Amino acid sequence: MENSKIFKEKNFISLVVYLRNCENNVVDFLTNIDKIFNYRFTSFEFVLVNDDCTDKTIDLVKSISDKLNGNVNLINLAYEHGVEMAMLSGVEFSIGDFIFEFDNVNIDYDINLVMELYDRALSGFDVVAASPYNSIPFSSKLFYKYLSHISRKNMNLKTETFRIVSRRALNRILRSKEKLRYRKALYHYSGFNTSVIDYNIIKNIKRNDITLSNKISLASDILVSFSDIGTKLSSLICIIFFLISIFTIVYTIISYITVKNIQAGWTTTMIFISICFTGLFFVLSIISKYLSILLYEIQDHPRYLYKSIERLSKK
Repeated sequence: MENSKIFKEKNFISLVVYLRNCENNVVDFLTNIDKIFNYRFTSFEFVLVNDDCTDKTIDLVKSISDKLNGNVNLINLAYEHGVEMAMLSGVEFSIGDFIFEFDNVNIDYDINLVMELYDRALSGFDVVAASPYNSIPFSSKLFYKYLSHISRKNMNLKTETFRIVSRRALNRILRSKEKLRYRKALYHYSGFNTSVIDYNIIKNIKRNDITLSNKISLASDILVSFSDIGTKLSSLICIIFFLISIFTIVYTIISYITVKNIQAGWTTTMIFISICFTGLFFVLSIISKYLSILLYEIQDHPRYLYKSIERLSKK
C-alpha cells in the first residue's frame, strides 16, 4: 500500500459535478469516481454544484461526504440556473491543475474512460471530451449538424458526456467577455489543442435531462450568438415579401387593364396586408432576440448567485 502511494501523481485535480435531482445515481457516481481518483492521485477535490435540488440528492451527498477521499465542496445556488451557468460557478471556484466537468452523474461508460481522458490530456491536449458513439438523440444530431452549417466558426460539435480541461485553457475562457458561456463551443474554439474520445454506452440510465423549454431557449441563444442566422433569415424574408409585393402590383395593374367594372378588392387587400404583417412581425421577433442578447451582454450583473458554500470534508 505504501508503494502505491509513492507512485501517485502530484497534479491536483478538481472534479466539478452538476447536481439537479439525481438522488438515484449520485451515491454510486461519487463512490466510483472517488475510488478511481484516489488510486491515481495524491490529492483532489469535489466541487459539487447544487442547482436548487428538490429531492434527497443533497442529503445523500452529505451522508457519504466523510467517506470520500477527496475534499468535498458544495456550492448551493440561490435558484435554478441551468447546466451552463451552474457549471461555470463550479469551474470558477475550482483550483485544480486539471478540471473534470461532469454535467450529470450518469455513468453509462467504462469507468476507466475517465483516466483515458486524463492520459490523452497529458499527451498534449488542453481539452479532451468523452462523447457517446451511439444512442445520441436525433434532435441533437440535427441541431449540431445545422449549427456547423451556419456557424461563423464552422463548429463541428457533438454530444459530450464529460470533459477534462487544463488550467490554462480554463483561464482563457474565464477571461473572455461573453456572457453567454456555451462551454463546449468556447473550449473547442479557444485556440488550444482539443480532442474527443468516442465510447460505446454500456449501460442505459434514465437521465434527468433539462426540460424542452430550456433546451429551446439554450438552442436559440446559441444560434443567435454563434451564427448569423438572424440576419440571413431577415434578408431572405425581406426578399420573399418584396417579390410578393412586386407580384401584387403587377397583378393589380393587369386586373385594372383587363377587367371591366372591377370591384374593390377587399379580400385580396386583406390577404396581402396579412401576409406582409406576418413577415414583419417575424422579422421583428428575430430583431428582439438579438436585442435581448445584446442587453444581456452589456449589463454588468453577476452570471450566477451563490446561496451558500459548504466544505463538507477536509482531508
